[in-house]
Amino acid sequence: MAKRKRQPHSANEKKEQEKAEDKAVVAGEVVEEEHVVAGEVVEEEQDDDERSFEELGLEARLVRALSKKSIENPTPIQRFVFSVTQEGKDVVARAKTGSGKTLAYLLPVLQKLFSDSASKSNLAPAVFILVPTRELCQQVYSEVTSLIELCRVQLKVVQLRSTMSASDLKTSLAGLPDIVVSTPTCVHTCLKNGILQAKALQESLSVLVLDEADLLLSYGYEEDIKALTAYVPKRCQCLLMSATSSADVEKLRKLILHNPYILTLPEVGDVKDDIIPRNVQQFYISCSARDKLIHILALLKLELIQKKVVIFVNSIDSSFRLKLFFEQFGIKSAVLNAELPQNSPLHILEEFNAGLFDYLIATDDSQSAEEQNDKETHASKKKI
Repeated sequence: MAKRKRQPHSANEKKEQEKAEDKAVVAGEVVEEEHVVAGEVVEEEQDDDERSFEELGLEARLVRALSKKSIENPTPIQRFVFSVTQEGKDVVARAKTGSGKTLAYLLPVLQKLFSDSASKSNLAPAVFILVPTRELCQQVYSEVTSLIELCRVQLKVVQLRSTMSASDLKTSLAGLPDIVVSTPTCVHTCLKNGILQAKALQESLSVLVLDEADLLLSYGYEEDIKALTAYVPKRCQCLLMSATSSADVEKLRKLILHNPYILTLPEVGDVKDDIIPRNVQQFYISCSARDKLIHILALLKLELIQKKVVIFVNSIDSSFRLKLFFEQFGIKSAVLNAELPQNSPLHILEEFNAGLFDYLIATDDSQSAEEQNDKETHASKKKI
């Protein structure tokens, strides 16, 4: 619901108010969007924010599929993105994790594919969904596959993984899938090696989605994404989904999108305010390195911390030392890091969510990568 606006008392004041209203819209509330540039389109949403999937115009098969998944009403981000994408515009959508961003772009993508299926003559995939990690790739693939199966339509979805051989990649793309879920590097590799034909892609690509856009560049995909932009036709609709607003998101917006609508939910606000929710309390214990294990053991054994705990450590060695320490006191835990086999992290998270263990010890992937690079550099120096 939009906030009540003070009525202007003069003609000049009314004009100034109208100008301010045109600058940006944040989920029905009028705010000033400082980064709006010339030529960028920012649309004001209606106060009616309670429309159902049917009222939005979502295809009946998708409505039934969502109902089978016990999803009866759209979240705000789903409602806003669906409305804007039906106009064919590019979209930058920012909303917190857990707000329904995945369905926010999958629903308009599937709606478009359903309507275009009768005239389908693509020589390459029509939709590419680019994500920063293998785990998210699997998650998105599972979600879109589930929706298609519930809708009982003939659409093919594939996920491309960096661990796949050239022959496996070629086989996956040989059947002309409608949707490809992948990391940017894998798609770039397919184009570079001729597994995916550039000309066919330019003729067929109709929607490009960049999910978790605030992470794509920080995960090192900038060069891959820049290379991919050469193959994205101007008529292609681009959707950029993000949990935060950052310099990386802005860079991607300028690199790929054309006059996008910028949709931001009210709770997103400033990035710094979003990292830790306001209802979360924070505490710290100052102690020597020698006493750290004793302190954490006391916190867990005395149940001063509720179960379902993620413990972050700064190295892979530290994570395994902590796991072994926990085992001495009968505490079940698991380690999550970048050196695990491809499917292990997803399997570990599923077990954690299922309650098979309550403590997850995680390391920083970027830190692990730096350690690996240091080892490789040191090894190469030895050879020299």
